[in-house]
This record gives sequence, C-alpha cells and structure tokens, in this order.
Amino acid sequence: MKLNLVSLKQAVGSVLDFDFKQENVELDLNREDILFVGPLRTKGQIENLGDRIYQVTGQIEVEAKALCSRCLSATPISLNFVFSLKYSDIVSESGEEDIIPFFGDEIDLYPKILEEIVLNWPSQILCSSDCRGLCPNCGANMNTTDCKCKTDNIDPRFAVLKQLLKSD
Repeated sequence: MKLNLVSLKQAVGSVLDFDFKQENVELDLNREDILFVGPLRTKGQIENLGDRIYQVTGQIEVEAKALCSRCLSATPISLNFVFSLKYSDIVSESGEEDIIPFFGDEIDLYPKILEEIVLNWPSQILCSSDCRGLCPNCGANMNTTDCKCKTDNIDPRFAVLKQLLKSD
C-alpha cells in the first residue's frame, strides 16, 4: 500500500486516486477473540496541499471473523469507515502532532491503515442483538440449547426478602 508521489510533488493542488486490496491482514493485537481479518480494501485520494504537506483521505472496508462477546460463536463482521491523514517530508518545528513524517518519494499507508482498523474496532461484537449468551453454571450456549440449571440464584443479602414472600 505504497503511494508514489513523484508526479504529485510537481504541482500544488494535484490529486492522485488510489485503490488497494489485500486478502489477509496481520493484526498483532494479542487477542484470542479475533479469528481472521481480511479482505481489506482501501480507496481514496492523496492531495498536495502545498508546503510539502500531503493529505490522504479515503475509506477502509474490511471483513473479519471474531468471537461473539456473549456466546463465543464465530461471528462475521464488516467494518466500513473513513479516514484522513496528513503527511510531510519535512520536520516541522510548529509541533503539529497530526502530521506524519515520511522520507523519499513514497508513502507507505499500511501501518496507518492497520492503526485505523484497531482504533475503529468495535468494543463488543455480538452474533445478534438478542444473543442470550452462555449459561453461567454449565456453560451451554443459550441460543442453541436450554439447559436444566437452576436459575434461582439469589443474592444472600436478599434471601430474607424471599422468606417474606413465602410467608404470605
């Protein structure tokens, strides 16, 4: 996912479109709930803003398979979001933190695309909005089976109140 800037550096305001596809994505998150990430498609454009600053804007589409947060079943997910990044090949003393330095005539987007995927990853993945999860006693998937576990788990602090119901 490298962008060649040789033609773009010639004129301020010039724009270059790009469209990258990659089948497998290696996210090193040390998370066991992510089974597979890919394919990844990144499309957008890069514009020469002048003063050796280049703005990359685009859209990221990625498919993945992860475990449901409630029942642990493999769940396909689709992420689709926009991004905007600024790059410069000069070191700025102004302290602008949003400008990413690069060297030479190419910008490698791949590390920043991975970072954008991580930042936009959902905090909770559900196989369906009404997922019932796992039984806390036996671990059965409540979406596919009904377990025979007692669901009469009452906080011992409220056990006295249950005795009041029985006395009526």
